[in-house]
Amino acid sequence: MFRGIGTLSARRALTTTTILALCLGAPLSASAQNPAPTADSAAATDLYLAARTADEGGNANAAIEGYRAALKKYPLAPEASTAQYRLAELLEAQGDLSRAFNAYQALLTRYPDTPNFERAVAAQVAIANKYLQGRQQKVLGVNVGNSAKRAQEMYTNILSNAPFSKYAPVAQFNLGLSYEKQSQPFEAIKAYQKVLDTYPNSDVDDDALYQIAYVYLRIGLAQKSQDLSSLIQARNTFEDFLIEYPNSEKAPQAKENLARLGGEEADDVFRIAKFYEFSKDLKSSVIYYNDVIRRQPGTKQAELAKSRIEELRSQYGDDALRTGPEKAETGEKARLRRRLQAQVETSSLSDYAGPPKRDIVPDELPVQSGPQMRTNVDDVKPLPAVEPGLPTE
Repeated sequence: MFRGIGTLSARRALTTTTILALCLGAPLSASAQNPAPTADSAAATDLYLAARTADEGGNANAAIEGYRAALKKYPLAPEASTAQYRLAELLEAQGDLSRAFNAYQALLTRYPDTPNFERAVAAQVAIANKYLQGRQQKVLGVNVGNSAKRAQEMYTNILSNAPFSKYAPVAQFNLGLSYEKQSQPFEAIKAYQKVLDTYPNSDVDDDALYQIAYVYLRIGLAQKSQDLSSLIQARNTFEDFLIEYPNSEKAPQAKENLARLGGEEADDVFRIAKFYEFSKDLKSSVIYYNDVIRRQPGTKQAELAKSRIEELRSQYGDDALRTGPEKAETGEKARLRRRLQAQVETSSLSDYAGPPKRDIVPDELPVQSGPQMRTNVDDVKPLPAVEPGLPTE
């Protein structure tokens, strides 16, 4: 029963406050949800009672209309939160899942103190899962929109309402699945990573880590470029998964994917080697052919790589394939380099008594006659105290 409000101005003030709260979508305060009885309290009670009577009588359509009318006219009545929850249940039972989700959403945002909070969140997750599984959105009986997109919106709302409820890790993981279904792999990876970061001890952590590796694998397999970063990331993540969850039911699949990754990487590296060979960058080509041999020893690809290296060697010679300095050092230059290195190393010894290192100039090199960088204050010659006289002739 409502209790009366003393003055007309007080009633107007309360009405203004509650209307603003509803317009802003803010949760209603306890005092606002339990206002003092008004002259309309009897009418409000009668309206909610009529809806409940229709509900208990099995007339769902009449109950839905009744609850809607009562909630619209008397949203602050004590019966409101219960009626809102029951309205959502009836819509869900009729299969009108999108409206049912919205009704649960209204319950959680307008009446967050409801005792049905956890049940409403669970119902929202169940509805979102159906859209994730492909349930079509309908307007006037016609399928419209992307069901995965609608699921994404639902999971986002659920996580906004209850970010740390017991259903939150599942909702966060399924949010990643909804991104995957919309071909947004990097958004999916972010969603899965958030499972690991925000809910590190949840039951879906192993699924999230596996899914990150799997999404990277799909990205890497879809690419036809020289960028192997996604495949490498997939391999590293699958290895992390097997270390952290060796007894997971997905461990065998992770091992198969790793074996497949080895072959895929070798194929990609072989293509890169062919690209450099076609570009006449023979040294780079040989580096990648050798990488194929190292990654997949004993395989057909490795034999092909060996064969290509031998063909290139016979066609262009060893010097064209050798990596390192562009030109081989002559014997004289090599001897000079070794002598300089030995002198420098000797001058660094603690008992060295020879000339300063900067004065070490091999006989084979001409003494520099041009200006040299001053590295010590002793190198700076003092200016003459008296300005020299000018020439007379």
